[in-house]
Amino acid sequence: MKTSQEPDFADVALTHKQWLKSVLGLGALEAKIWVTSSAQLLALIGGIVFLLITAWLLLIASAAALAWSYGFSLVGILLAATGMTLLSAAGLLYVARITLKNMDFTRTLDALIPTNQPASESEKS
Repeated sequence: MKTSQEPDFADVALTHKQWLKSVLGLGALEAKIWVTSSAQLLALIGGIVFLLITAWLLLIASAAALAWSYGFSLVGILLAATGMTLLSAAGLLYVARITLKNMDFTRTLDALIPTNQPASESEKS
């Protein structure tokens, strides 16, 4: 016999559904905040990159004007500025490649789902 204090399965299921809906609603709210913050951060980074590029070009232009005032040829100044720009681009490309090589998720995957197979001799060396 069922007493009036015992909840039936429908009441328990309804309570769990309400709890799950509130948890999922909180997750959706957090996701909206995260997306909005990410968009703002991306816009700020875009502005910072624009200002850094402008500052770099002004630095090259200042060096070129200084060299011009000391009598260097215009062709030499432009070639030197082009070389500086290409060298800085090569440096940034090098840093980007190192960063991409370090973006390896296999360690995380191995931590979550470890492989129980011993490493073969070819993998050890």
